[in-house]
Amino acid sequence: MKDGNFHIYVSGESEKAILYGICEILDQTYIQDHEVRLPLLKMSSTPDIKKRGVERHWGPSLTTTASLDENISLIKLLARKRINHLMWIDSWISMSWYPFLDFRHFPRLEREDQHGKIKLAKECLNRIIIEARNWGMDFYLSCTEFNIPEELLKIHPDMFYRNPKTGLCVLRLDSEDTWLFYKSKIKEVMEDFPSLSGIELWTGEAMEIWQCYRPDTDTRSIGELFLAMYDKALEAMDEAGRSDGRIICSSFTHHPECEKLYEDILGKLPERCDARSKMQVEDFYRFHSPATLPGRLAPGREWVEFDLGGEYRGDWSGWITCALQFIPDRMRYYQEKGISGYMCRIRGYSLGPNTKFVGDYAVLKGLQSIKYDVFFKTCWDMNIQLEDIWKICKKSGFPDEMLQFFQLSEKVAEQAQYSNESIVNNFHSSFIGSIERYEWQLQYMDHPYNTAGMERKWILEPSEENLSIILAEKDLAIKNVHKMSEILEQCKNELSEDDYSVLKTCMDYQTQAVKVFKVHTEMFFRYRLLMMTTSENRYELLTDCMKRCEKEVTLLRDHDQVQAQNAYALITDIKWRLNCDMNSSYYHELAYHGVCKTAGFL
Repeated sequence: MKDGNFHIYVSGESEKAILYGICEILDQTYIQDHEVRLPLLKMSSTPDIKKRGVERHWGPSLTTTASLDENISLIKLLARKRINHLMWIDSWISMSWYPFLDFRHFPRLEREDQHGKIKLAKECLNRIIIEARNWGMDFYLSCTEFNIPEELLKIHPDMFYRNPKTGLCVLRLDSEDTWLFYKSKIKEVMEDFPSLSGIELWTGEAMEIWQCYRPDTDTRSIGELFLAMYDKALEAMDEAGRSDGRIICSSFTHHPECEKLYEDILGKLPERCDARSKMQVEDFYRFHSPATLPGRLAPGREWVEFDLGGEYRGDWSGWITCALQFIPDRMRYYQEKGISGYMCRIRGYSLGPNTKFVGDYAVLKGLQSIKYDVFFKTCWDMNIQLEDIWKICKKSGFPDEMLQFFQLSEKVAEQAQYSNESIVNNFHSSFIGSIERYEWQLQYMDHPYNTAGMERKWILEPSEENLSIILAEKDLAIKNVHKMSEILEQCKNELSEDDYSVLKTCMDYQTQAVKVFKVHTEMFFRYRLLMMTTSENRYELLTDCMKRCEKEVTLLRDHDQVQAQNAYALITDIKWRLNCDMNSSYYHELAYHGVCKTAGFL
């Protein structure tokens, strides 16, 4: 006690240790009888996951002074969450580095910075990197690939090969300038951002190295091509005088072989390369088996990414969706594989109908912040319980009953958008608009790592019994979403007026969307029953379902016109099919598609 106040003295072996000690003290404080309380502390606290990162590629911009304060606020908030690695990008993937580049190391593309935009972009990013380093974070710029500016195709066409099958131009791996172009980008950013720890090198979403042209004499495997890509990146860093620079190598690829491409290079990544597993497994394939590469590709130097929103969990359509059980379960699974680096993707959308993108800072301070805090806290302590995380991290003013509200949201998303733990509905949690798209979507049950889907593929067999199982699960989704609304009403008086209003609007919309998912999915399966069985009343059952679906979609229009329009598109598609000449060969080409043909038990 001094001058009427209590003073706490914190010491540590480093500035970062002191920062984390302060965070620990703040986590332990609580309010009782309108007073801030701190229990008697005698403890040690050491993180279970040594590398705790955040991947970000949606904004705020890294290139403008107007966004500097927002970036710095976000860095401070993540420091409070004890994040120690940032893997950031200015805009989504393609051409993402170009605002920073003058291409002085690739003269054919070198450009004069007439208006000082490149200089300003570099100054802004340097300030952001230095701020991150000051808060104990390593900063990686993500990413560079074989993406191609249009002007390069015009001025240097001999670098390219036009694929006669697709008509697309791809870079030639047998052209020396291809590698000069690739290395010039890495070299420039490593020179001009001296505090940069390295780069996160994606291999998917833009042109991938396996898509580039190579002569028949080049017999390297795709895995070996990846190693060549990493080696060239390290060469560029060394030429820039940055032998301290590291690379985080994403194993994300759109190649049909997926993880199998890496089998021949397991354990062969250069020492300055860390592996990063994504493979679209944790992102939104909720019931896929875990990725198989972690623990094998670069033992002791591996990251696993978690998408805490999830395109298959309703986040993109503005739902309340918190995978509070799934995320820590998967985190613990990978810890047992020896993984010591986790990153999460913060990619938030506003709650409720007519959703729009919101920035990372707003997400971390928002109504669903608990799902991010579950990730942050579990990184620090793999044995921490959800109730303890809620006690430390729940949003101000939230009563404890709201924890069940968020827990139920995980069940609602699973039950509404899957069928018996198998993917049925659309990416981005929206409604599928055609029979073809539905059946294309069902092909994801054949994904090589979707063992859950493969085990449950029998659910596709067109029978009333299987359909009843699917609909029973949808009924549970409706029951649980109503339970969420009941909890919200019970907590109304303890929530702030603004929080309650947003959550109420969201739940009214989400409840109706779940109802549409039930009858929309039923309508697709009833169409399959019509096409693939001879059961009685199948036509009448389908048309009755279409009427019920139309009614529910009409009610959804009162909340979200876009989602309702997406849902109604399937009704239109089926109506058109039913009005066609069912005896024509053309109709039967439309009526029977991939999944209908390939299911071996049909």
